[in-house]
Amino acid sequence: MLDFEPDKTAGARLRRIAMILIAAIVMAFGIAARADSVRLYDQVGVDGPVVTLNQVAELSGDAALAHGGVVLTTLKDGRSEHTITLDMIEKALDEAGVNWGLVSLRGFNTCKVTRLVEPQSLAPQAGQAVAANIETPIGLRTTLTLRGVVEQYINDNATVSQGDLRIEFTDRDTGKLDLPILGRSIEIEPVGINTLGRVPLTIRLYDEQRVAQTIQVSAKVQHVLLAVVADGPISRGDVFTRNHLKVRECLVDDDAIVPVTDPGMVIGQASATSLRAGEMVSFNKVKSPVMVKRGELVNVRCFIGGLVVRTADYAAEDGSLNDLIRLRSVSTGDEYYAVVTGDRQAVVSTSAGSQVMADTQQGSSP
Repeated sequence: MLDFEPDKTAGARLRRIAMILIAAIVMAFGIAARADSVRLYDQVGVDGPVVTLNQVAELSGDAALAHGGVVLTTLKDGRSEHTITLDMIEKALDEAGVNWGLVSLRGFNTCKVTRLVEPQSLAPQAGQAVAANIETPIGLRTTLTLRGVVEQYINDNATVSQGDLRIEFTDRDTGKLDLPILGRSIEIEPVGINTLGRVPLTIRLYDEQRVAQTIQVSAKVQHVLLAVVADGPISRGDVFTRNHLKVRECLVDDDAIVPVTDPGMVIGQASATSLRAGEMVSFNKVKSPVMVKRGELVNVRCFIGGLVVRTADYAAEDGSLNDLIRLRSVSTGDEYYAVVTGDRQAVVSTSAGSQVMADTQQGSSP
């Protein structure tokens, strides 16, 4: 029997080490090829408050699918959005006893979860034509494009109580909105608080509870109604009469403007600004009723730090609510300014406070 000594040379040792490394790499690739995976989505929509793993991630393989029902979070009442992270998933799977030798975690670092609003059923109205053999009944007035949904959203959220809305889009946005939406879930989110004028919107289209497309559009929204306009030029301070006014269709594109819709609401009051012929009359262009008349005594209060000084002086001119008017001191005859706050009531400006206090100390206050 022959007895061979093992090769103990340096070259032989290097060859054995290389063989071991190659075997380890082959085994690692074999395990990776067989490993199941959990791939986190970027954005998803959910129907209910409970968010599970299979709703926010793509699961591949039996070991991953076995943990699809793991609860990641619960959306409390009033909460419609939540962010799921890879760390949160890793912790939840750890607690569920996942075998990380068989499952790999990948995908986006975070996933935005949005709770979807329950879709309202579209029941056809009496007399409408309904197409057969489809899942959702379609009537003559049923919205079939994204533009119709957006216009309905703008109308439903407008603050106007009468009249109609005129909604326009740029040619570029019109192309984005000519999309069929039958069978798709849609989420519309306003970017600002305006309901008139320029109204920017973010629109998300969902396919199988996942965000398939996000669209940004901007609508030009105008309120169309019958309102009072000037029948000719009106100067500031002129008293409105029926001959000054007429009613015609107007467009309003500012939420802060409150149009006058009945001439009788302003007849006898004065114009607070000059108006062009045909210009719409709004309440901010109508001077409030006179609360302080020239020559009458006005109760004046001056706030200086924590001290309130009260006196009574003569009004040097007429004034309405919030008008800055001149007052004349009873004791010295000096004039100063104050803001009208009510019927024969005013608050003096801070700059005149020292003078009012001095007059009061001289015995001018009642």
